[in-house]
Amino acid sequence: MNWIAGLVAGVVVYLVDWVVWSKVFTKGMDAFMVTMTPEDMKRFMGPALAKSAVLSLAFGLLFAWFYGRFRSALWVQGGGPLAGMEFATVLWVPICLAMIGSSVWYIKAKSLNMATCWAWLIRMNAAGIAVGLLMR
Repeated sequence: MNWIAGLVAGVVVYLVDWVVWSKVFTKGMDAFMVTMTPEDMKRFMGPALAKSAVLSLAFGLLFAWFYGRFRSALWVQGGGPLAGMEFATVLWVPICLAMIGSSVWYIKAKSLNMATCWAWLIRMNAAGIAVGLLMR
């Protein structure tokens, strides 16, 4: 059951990541984009989407495995979506601190770092909800 929950979480993470980076975090990100011709973009997007899908599935599997190991140590007992969100947020805190810390030195990339910070919170909580629902 853990691996099924992990695969489902991976698919959820992939979809959430696509929505966040294509619909939500668009303003101000033009400075970080590489300009490509339409033909170059077509050649780039296929492998990039495939890599993103594989990484999302791997993240979902690892998230479900770690959640199964640490579920009994959470404040929210009995599992469920709230326990998954608690686990996700605890895992997110070091990522957030790393993004804030690197924003101190990389001033030009501060908006990108903060967008990445919030994208990881959204991504991890989506995985936490999915895994929490499926691993009761």
